Amino acid sequence: MFSTIVGWGCALNMWTMRHGTLIGADTTVVQVDDDPSALGAHRPIHLGVTGDVELTARRTLAVGDSGGDTQSHWQGYRTADTEAAIAARVRWRDVPYEDESDRARIDPRTLSIALDDILLVERVIGVDSGNLMGHPSAYLSVPDHQGFCFTQAFQSVGLGLAITIGAALARPDRLPVAALGDGGALMSAVELDTVRRLGLPMVVVVHNDESYGAEVHHFGPDGHPLDTVVFPPTDIAALARGYGFEAVTVRTAADLEPVEDWLAGPRSAPLLIDAKVTRDHGSW
Repeated sequence: MFSTIVGWGCALNMWTMRHGTLIGADTTVVQVDDDPSALGAHRPIHLGVTGDVELTARRTLAVGDSGGDTQSHWQGYRTADTEAAIAARVRWRDVPYEDESDRARIDPRTLSIALDDILLVERVIGVDSGNLMGHPSAYLSVPDHQGFCFTQAFQSVGLGLAITIGAALARPDRLPVAALGDGGALMSAVELDTVRRLGLPMVVVVHNDESYGAEVHHFGPDGHPLDTVVFPPTDIAALARGYGFEAVTVRTAADLEPVEDWLAGPRSAPLLIDAKVTRDHGSW
């Protein structure tokens, strides 16, 4: 069976196409963009159309309708069944998955869903770069566009804590939540002192897989050596206490009970969660 993919105003680059693997070898690829230089910039295409995306789409539909096709032919995925499926699974947390937690490590999906239930609804979330970023971004809800700070343009690990400090100062009415990997947390540990000195009631969630996980999952399958991107177990909770944080080590969902206690208390010191997460898969 042959298929066609139309990229409407999107780059079709390695990140959105999972390094090209999302598009089959026999697929006809069409790209529509108002910038001619964008057509075929990241991958070969069979047809490039220069034009405004909305106008091009409307004219495409008009051509189809004028050819005598019925409206049902153009309905595509806009069906009652699709609407019901989206309503039932609009959030990632509503999509079934196999929980890979054990007594030593917690599945980061399970961790994120539990935190989504525990943390205050009025929150602002800052996400560091790295393998960890898929889970808080997918599973932690935010009240609006000002509740999510996801600045990956630097493509650099270690900026998430500083990002969240800025967000906390900008929105002091909300609970600031920093989602970090252990590599980024260790790289920016000095900012834990900043959080404490500023008196920010912040929750810092460290997804601790004892590695730079993105490098492990990107390069490991191709046989590259990983000795420089994995590290020995680190008690990040103990480091946080040294900076004046309250801290908890989490290996199971039951270990999150102190987080509820912290939220119910005065929150006079920030809280760090050293989550020992499973590490068999990438967050994508």
